[in-house]
Order: sequence, then structure tokens, then C-alpha cells
Amino acid sequence: MMSDEAKEALTLQALGLRNEQVQARIVHYKGDLETSPELDAVTAQVVAQLKAMQGAIEVGEDAGQDPDAIQGEQIAILGRLLTRVFQQDAQSSLISQNLKSIGRRVAKLFFESALHEKTKGDKDKTIHHAEQGIYYVLQRYKNRLRAELEGFEYASEDVEAATLEMLAKMERDLQVGFLSKRSPELNSVMQIYTTVLLEFFQKHLPPRVEQMAKVTIRAAQTADQPNSVGYKIHQDRFPAFRGEWERVFVQQMVNFCGDELFVRLGASDEQVLEETVKFFTDPQIFSATCEVICDALYDFLCLEGFLDLPVDWRVKLGREAS
Repeated sequence: MMSDEAKEALTLQALGLRNEQVQARIVHYKGDLETSPELDAVTAQVVAQLKAMQGAIEVGEDAGQDPDAIQGEQIAILGRLLTRVFQQDAQSSLISQNLKSIGRRVAKLFFESALHEKTKGDKDKTIHHAEQGIYYVLQRYKNRLRAELEGFEYASEDVEAATLEMLAKMERDLQVGFLSKRSPELNSVMQIYTTVLLEFFQKHLPPRVEQMAKVTIRAAQTADQPNSVGYKIHQDRFPAFRGEWERVFVQQMVNFCGDELFVRLGASDEQVLEETVKFFTDPQIFSATCEVICDALYDFLCLEGFLDLPVDWRVKLGREAS
């Protein structure tokens, strides 16, 4: 079982990774965007007019509403929408559609971790397969071997290219052979992880989502702005809303899944390596799970008319989907 201090540290690390991913992806989107200055000016003018019209309508609709009333309405709506996603003893379409995505992310991280010679704590891994040991040595001296090969005199460029390709093929073959030996263990542990996630979504979260909605709305102060309305959250409050929701979500996930995964692994008849157990307490696992589920959740809340997403966020999601 994980200590409270370990859970808190793991939560902070996972949230830190998640925030780094969000910032990097939005900067990447904006970095390669090419637009026309004239078109930007026209677009900005239209957006400003639409915002002014929207603001006038919202002020009229919510005239006389105080922040407490707006906050109460936002909490109630968010709570109802969350109960449609995290259903008691049932699997919503949002969860079922994204479980495979989580599995692919975790499998990719698992294989990347297996290919490293050392664990996160810089401890040399124990060799369990012949391909594993040779692969680690080849990785360690790959650059030197390539430099040595490039220093030879070859009869032709084709022979040199074939020699370097043979070295690369040896590396690929060792990698495939090693990872194929780890696949059965990954499949076994992934079944356990998926079961734990489903219990988290279907049993642990449903009784708590209304309180989570209350904590998120209050901490994000989405009802305290001059343009706040009760029926939705404006895009200028999305960063605060996202930060507070994901803090609460990851905290709940680490507290439940961390302990439950250890219990299931301990009770399993399958032999699981120590490094595999450590892998499933890596913050990247929780950050990746948070990313998949929360990105889908924000899209759902947007389609329901409760959450205005910034343009760069929607475009980023569209690019990844394509």
C-alpha cells in the first residue's frame, strides 16, 4: 500500500506532467500556424462583435443574479453532467470509447520503459531474457560500433550501406524479441489495470462527482467574473476550471487506483516483475489516463453547451483526432 505522502507526491508529479503536455501542445499548435494579417484583422473584428452581442444577451438574461446563485447553478449543472459520464455500476459511452486509447498509451509507455537499461531510480535492471541483456549492451555501445564501422574502407557505397543496415537490423530484431517476451506480462497487468479503472469510474467516482463539481467550481471561481452566467463556463475561465478539475480528478485516481492496483497485483496468480509494479506507480501512467479521459470530458461538456473551449484547444484536439 502507498503512504499518504507517496500518493501526494505522485499526484503532484502527474499533474505537473499533464500541465507540461498541455502547454507544449498549445505552443506547438500556435507555432506552426500561418495566417494572413488582413484575415486576422477581419476575424478579430467579427469575434469582438459576437462577444459584445453575446455579453449583452447574457447580461440581460442574468441581470440581478448574484455570484452565489450563479455558482449554485453551475455546480448543479456540472454535477448532473458528470453523473452521465461516471455512472454507478454502468459504463458510459465516453468511458468505453476511451479505454482502448488509455490501453495504447500505457502499452507505449510500458515498452519505452522496458527498453531503458535503468529504472527511474537509476538502478540497473535485472536481466530476465537473453535478448534483453544483449540489447542493453548494444544500446550502450551503438554509437561506438557505428563509428568503428564507418571508419572502415569499403569496396562500394552499397556494401557500406548494407553493413550499417545490418547493425540496425540486429538492434531491431533484439528489440522485437525482447518486447515479445514482455508482452504476456503486460497483457496480464493491463487486464488488472483496466479492471481497477472501471471500478474507479463506476463505483468510486459516482458518489463523489457532485462534491467534486462543487469543489472545482468554487476553487476555479467561474461564477465570480463580471460576465459569469449560471448555465455555462466561459472560455476565459477554462484554464482555471481545467486546473482545478484535474487536480481533484487525479487526486481521487491516485488514492483509489494506487492502493487497489497493489492489492490486485498481490492477489494475482501471475508472476509480475518488481520493475513492472514500479512502472504502474509512475506519474506518466496517471497523467496519460487523465489526459485521455479529461480531454473527452471537456469535449462532452462543450457539446452540452456548458463549457466554452478556447479556439486553440478545439483545433489541437481536431488535429490529434485526424
